[in-house]
Amino acid sequence: MGLHGLAYRVRATLKPNRSYEEPFRHALENTVKPGDTVWDVGANVGIYTELFCKWVGPQGNVVAFEPNPEPIARIKDRIKDCPWLTLENVALGARDERSTLIVENGYTVSGHVQYNGETDNSGKLAIPIQLTTGDKVCGRIGKSPNVVKVDVEGFEEDVLLGLDHTLLSPLVRAVLIEVHFQQLESRGESKAPIRIQEFLRSKGFRLKWIDANHLLAERPVG
Repeated sequence: MGLHGLAYRVRATLKPNRSYEEPFRHALENTVKPGDTVWDVGANVGIYTELFCKWVGPQGNVVAFEPNPEPIARIKDRIKDCPWLTLENVALGARDERSTLIVENGYTVSGHVQYNGETDNSGKLAIPIQLTTGDKVCGRIGKSPNVVKVDVEGFEEDVLLGLDHTLLSPLVRAVLIEVHFQQLESRGESKAPIRIQEFLRSKGFRLKWIDANHLLAERPVG
């Protein structure tokens, strides 16, 4: 990731493409259990966050990570009276530093950041944000997740690298990732999917592609 900015795409719609997302949603539902601690990395407006809160129940915990303050506000609006939900207005990545989110017409796009907190003639908006690692968050809250869902529009590898120590915990039962091949290619990271698979295997996970874009990493039982 460049030093000048962080790119997360923010979906313009509130509903996922059902034909595209359905296998991923089904895999998540089969994986998440009542009482689990689930991390929703790249929560956007909280579509999956809301499902996770329902699936884990009051004995569980859901931690939703979303760097853009507007979607965070929408999560608060759509999910009320849920004390087992924690919102983290940060982006997870491979290091801890201040960074910038670039928003254009409802989407976050990659680019060299030259301004902060104001629009330019192209309609882009640069939002200063905090980038941190999952390992640091895990140390702060004192609890490892059981299931991690990752949808960060081309920064999947960065998120995983920041979970280097956390993913060694036997408590982490599964990681489900949307791998954004096009965004990775545009960043010059076409080999990242191969590295992602190697990294997860090195942490003891068994891998299965749910479909062409969604990867399930599960820790073998026994």
